[in-house]
Amino acid sequence: MSIRFDGQVAIVTGAGRGMGRDIAQLLARRGASVVVNDYGGAASTLEPGSADIARSVADGIVAEGGTAVADATTVGTGEAARAIVDRALEAFGRIDVLVNNAGGSILGELDAFEDEQVEGVLRTNLIGPYMLMRRVWPHMRAQGYGRIVNVMSGAMLGMGHNAPYAAGKAGLIGLDADAALTGAAHGIGVNGLCPVAYSRLAKGGPPEVADRLKRLYPPRLAAEAVVYLCSRENEATGEIFSAGGGRVARYAMVRNAGVFDAELTADRLAGSIAAVRDLTGATVPARAAGLPDPAAG
Repeated sequence: MSIRFDGQVAIVTGAGRGMGRDIAQLLARRGASVVVNDYGGAASTLEPGSADIARSVADGIVAEGGTAVADATTVGTGEAARAIVDRALEAFGRIDVLVNNAGGSILGELDAFEDEQVEGVLRTNLIGPYMLMRRVWPHMRAQGYGRIVNVMSGAMLGMGHNAPYAAGKAGLIGLDADAALTGAAHGIGVNGLCPVAYSRLAKGGPPEVADRLKRLYPPRLAAEAVVYLCSRENEATGEIFSAGGGRVARYAMVRNAGVFDAELTADRLAGSIAAVRDLTGATVPARAAGLPDPAAG
């Protein structure tokens, strides 16, 4: 089986470097027309960027015989999302694939940053993907098909000194889950992927970690998993995967049966908290629980 994207149009944000560049190149090599979006600035998201970064990737794709256009719009607002989507429509007339890969980070204690620094990271990692999904949604719905991949991060589980980034990526969990439920009726698949791969964000961490990532986790191996999730062959939706170094696995939020106590107090909970925390027999909820009978679990 050879996965192809002939006749399809893909938007890839943060596609000027690292895994985003690999995703754009791989999609183009498999026949997609690609909008290479990258603002060309620093990982903090606040410094001025350059269109040269996106342009160099798009030019490289064209030189290989593929089809691509560059876009240097900074993601993070509804206006930016409209501009990026309009770029795709003007160049290629449709949108089949959206990869929200752009991201930025700042490292420090929870209270270390100025408000605008925190807001910038949240805009890039959460608001930007949400706005882009909103803009491509009517086009995908009208054609009865679409694939959206939101690039997340294991940082959503907590890693310390990375709260704005972790919060932004964790917000994509709910966005993915809700959009997948709505999109199923329209042929729109929505999934998340947490890459383990060397990137410029890794340079801000411990040198030994960056070195290990560079040696064992090339971004292309994670990019290949993204490409699969973008394809018609992928029927999963509303799920989160991890990929790195050749290993692909699934993340899931689980719920156990817990403990029922109609006379619950804080003191009584203290006596049963071990049973509440025990995940033996836990299952993956298909959607929000609503208002079940408490005694029924």
